Amino acid sequence: MKKNGGRFVPLLILMTCLFGLSFIATKQALNGLGIFQVVFFRHIIALLPLTLILWRDKEMFFIAPGDRWPLLILTFVEPVGYFIFETFGLRYTSPALVSIIIATIPVFSLVFAYWILDEKVNLIALLGIFLSLLGVYGVVSIQQKSALAPLPLLGNILALGAAISAGFYNVLCRKLTQSYSPWTITFYQAVVASIVFLPLTFFEGGISNIVGWNKSVLISILYLSLGSSVLAYYLLNYSLRHLPTHKVAIFANLIPVVTVFWSWVIYGEWLGLRQLLGALVVILGVYLTYYRFKRKKISDKNTSVY
Repeated sequence: MKKNGGRFVPLLILMTCLFGLSFIATKQALNGLGIFQVVFFRHIIALLPLTLILWRDKEMFFIAPGDRWPLLILTFVEPVGYFIFETFGLRYTSPALVSIIIATIPVFSLVFAYWILDEKVNLIALLGIFLSLLGVYGVVSIQQKSALAPLPLLGNILALGAAISAGFYNVLCRKLTQSYSPWTITFYQAVVASIVFLPLTFFEGGISNIVGWNKSVLISILYLSLGSSVLAYYLLNYSLRHLPTHKVAIFANLIPVVTVFWSWVIYGEWLGLRQLLGALVVILGVYLTYYRFKRKKISDKNTSVY
């Protein structure tokens, strides 16, 4: 990191812990609420602090007419598409496995950047992509059914859909982040997600249905809204303002470590030796994928970490 950049390390570690715990919180919330209810309440509650943040400078609410359709498409890719895949995936498989698959987001970002933006990909990055996908296959192919993973294959495939959605989002978001604050984009993501998931929430039982609400579910939803969607993204955006993207994105490799540890603490779940080796291969592959940034000293203005 650049001079005095070391002071960001504690913030980045905190950000990593917040994102890693979000998978545990989602799994906990799903014990009492439906999939669409979890996503809706997560975003509608996050809207309050996000609105207060933008209210200090009301011009941050403005979106130029020519950018409204690109922003709408962006929001349907993420959070709408992303959280459908991720939350359904967590319904059917374990948080540890989902976090390992989500760690491949930087790999898919590179793939879409090559396909859409015609960015060059060197041999080391290609090796990283291959290793990451090989590691994911090694992890998910041997997972057995359990109380945490009633349909592991389906859940893992859905989690892979979330990683692909986030990779696509990173590429689409690059142009918008040049014109608008990350807070503005995050605010409208929460708005669109709340609108889209509101009718789906009624389909699952409605806002007033408190049958599934308990202390654990309430704490989990509050954490997902304030701890992940607001605080973690604030730390992410704050770090990206001062550091090159690759130095922030590399901390995404630690997210599965956090999730696996807390999944063991809370659920007693521990990965087998082959799954741990597969997870290490995924992390190594992501690192090699981003090794190109160190060689070419390329920095970007946006990344996605969950």
